[in-house]
Amino acid sequence: MTSAKHACFTIAINVMAMGLLLVQARLGCAQQGSNPSQVEARPTIESVTDTLGFISWTTPNPGGTILHYAIVHYGTDPNHLEFTAKSPTRINPSHSEMVFRVRMDGLEPGTTYYYKVSSQQATGAPDPLTSGMNKFTTRSTNCMSASK
Repeated sequence: MTSAKHACFTIAINVMAMGLLLVQARLGCAQQGSNPSQVEARPTIESVTDTLGFISWTTPNPGGTILHYAIVHYGTDPNHLEFTAKSPTRINPSHSEMVFRVRMDGLEPGTTYYYKVSSQQATGAPDPLTSGMNKFTTRSTNCMSASK
């Protein structure tokens, strides 16, 4: 190999190596859930009846263990979220986002509940994104009764 070809080959290898290092660093940040445009989880109320509620939220894939738990802390007093609903979720490492979904049952009709969401790995290690305080109100039993 001539010295010119050897120099071009060396430069090409260095460029590829630097590119891989930069890509790996970005993937590492994505797996840790660090996304500058999203600083907290943004939950959505999927449905609420008089005694049941479903909440979901999407975050960047947090990485870590395959099994994660979606967690909702809730209660009727925003200063004391006395109840916890938890749901197991498996991540797909090849997807860039993770959808969490939790079912809350045993709710009181016509009651306002305050809640925060978070998630954690199977090991108990918390995922990086949590939500601020949110609220929803269950339907009153009058809404559910059939007219005769």
